[in-house]
Amino acid sequence: MKLFRKVVVLTHLCISFLLSQVNTEAMRGNNQLPGVQHSMELDFAYISGNTEIVELNGSYRADYVSSSNWYGFLIWKYDRAFEKSKEDFTYKGFGHLRISKPFMARTDIEGFFQKEFNHFIDLENRELAGFGFRVNQFDDLSWGLGIMGETEKYQNLPQEQNFIKSTNYLNYTIKFLENFEIQNILYYQFKLEKLEDYRILWDGKFSILGLKGVSFYINCHYRYDKNSVNPNYFEISNGLGFQF
Repeated sequence: MKLFRKVVVLTHLCISFLLSQVNTEAMRGNNQLPGVQHSMELDFAYISGNTEIVELNGSYRADYVSSSNWYGFLIWKYDRAFEKSKEDFTYKGFGHLRISKPFMARTDIEGFFQKEFNHFIDLENRELAGFGFRVNQFDDLSWGLGIMGETEKYQNLPQEQNFIKSTNYLNYTIKFLENFEIQNILYYQFKLEKLEDYRILWDGKFSILGLKGVSFYINCHYRYDKNSVNPNYFEISNGLGFQF
């Protein structure tokens, strides 16, 4: 039973995003239509074997494009998994709000706020807020520079931790043979008061675009956090996408 439970937990973590280290640039949408667009997903999974596992997943997204040329998006995700008749062994939530406005040719100024928690890694609360610049001088290449304040509270630590960090990213997309696309997003973050304390995030995605909005994709995610007990993390997943 213990082995089965461990397998379920590891599978759950590998097919979902790592809430403590989220590449928010990968969540940026392509909506350019004025007004508000909403989307919502609800998933339920029931696993029965040596024990019974119930998993609930929900997400909501809103994209807004104004007539005055500013835009933004709001994302909220919540995941919960528990063994029947026993306490939860994982639950986590993540919310991100971002607002952007062009102020120079191919350059936007952005403000963002983020909140998350993750029972599996004892993260009671993480909140961050900041601003930065996004530069898109080329159609397939963009980069950003920003600064943010971050607060973290873990169950095994008596006090909150507060940091001021620099957050920077590079987003590059390659399209070839009409139906193939490769996207790479790289984040580099470091504490301003301790430059050697840094975090690297990489998300890679290979997509094959099919007919009638159907696509096949492979996702890779890597994290290196110098200040973490387990600094290296890697996951790979694949699936089908639908556009309508």
